[in-house]
Amino acid sequence: MEVSLESSLEHAARPAAFLSPMVGQHENRQTIADRMEALAIELRSISDDEIETVPTDSTLVALASKIYSARRDVDKIFGMHGFSVSPAWDIILDLYKANALGQDISVSSACIGAACPATTGLRWIQALENMKLIERRPDPEDRRRFVVSLTEVGKIKAVKALSSHL
Repeated sequence: MEVSLESSLEHAARPAAFLSPMVGQHENRQTIADRMEALAIELRSISDDEIETVPTDSTLVALASKIYSARRDVDKIFGMHGFSVSPAWDIILDLYKANALGQDISVSSACIGAACPATTGLRWIQALENMKLIERRPDPEDRRRFVVSLTEVGKIKAVKALSSHL
């Protein structure tokens, strides 16, 4: 194959975009990789306190709408107006989390988790028990206290209610 001097000069004068795509792609990928590595190093050096995320108004409005809607969904799922803002919902959340972690929750801990007076927490535990959402049983390690846990119905409703927040 004969290559003239003229065609060689034309080829050399072309912009890099017209050259072999493999050469340009490799160089471009390397440049991007180098920039990404530099950014990763910089991000690792920034503390969490230095990174402040300021949400936009539209993000906050969307979040408020989602929370509002999710609360109404929780009320419907548990069949009680105001359930989502009651200590009962806090008890369900606490028991759901404990169940996932394989932990037992005492009645007194459930009342504390509900962030209300103990008498109010006990009334809500009784109401949730009557609704067949939780069950109370003697603590196998300490016969003086009782533990509470979600029933299968309680777990199903908790999952459905939590999913409405996504």
